[in-house]
Amino acid sequence: MAPHKYPSSPLVRREGRPQGHAFVPPGEGPRPGVALMEWELRGESWTDEHPHDEFNYVLEGHLFVACDGETVEAVTGDVVRVPAGSIGRYWAPEYARMVAVYAPNPRGLESRVHAYTRLDPPVEGAGGSAS
Repeated sequence: MAPHKYPSSPLVRREGRPQGHAFVPPGEGPRPGVALMEWELRGESWTDEHPHDEFNYVLEGHLFVACDGETVEAVTGDVVRVPAGSIGRYWAPEYARMVAVYAPNPRGLESRVHAYTRLDPPVEGAGGSAS
C-alpha cells in the first residue's frame, strides 16, 4: 500500500470550540484507525469526554490536564493521556499548541463536549494559577 500524505492546513475556530484542524478526522461511527488533530488553547479551557483514549503531545507552551480527580502539568515535549470514558479538562492560562491522537473507536460511540470557556486574565500580583 502506498503512503498517503495529509496536507497541512491552517488552524480554524469553530463555534464553541478551540482553534484547530484535523489531519485525519475522527469521523462518525466506527473508526478502526487513529484520528490525528492539531489544536491550541490561548487563555482557554476545553472539557470533553471520549469513548477512546486521547493522547496530547505538547508542541509549544504550557498545558494543564485534569481527569478522574488528578491534574498534571505538561510543557513542550510532554505527552498526556486521558483514558477512554474519562472527562478530560484541558486548559492553558496563556498558550499551548498540541497534536492530539485519538485511539481507534471500533464501536463508533460518540464523544461529548462538556464546556469551552475563556479564562480570566491573571490579576497582576495575585499569584496562583487558573483552574
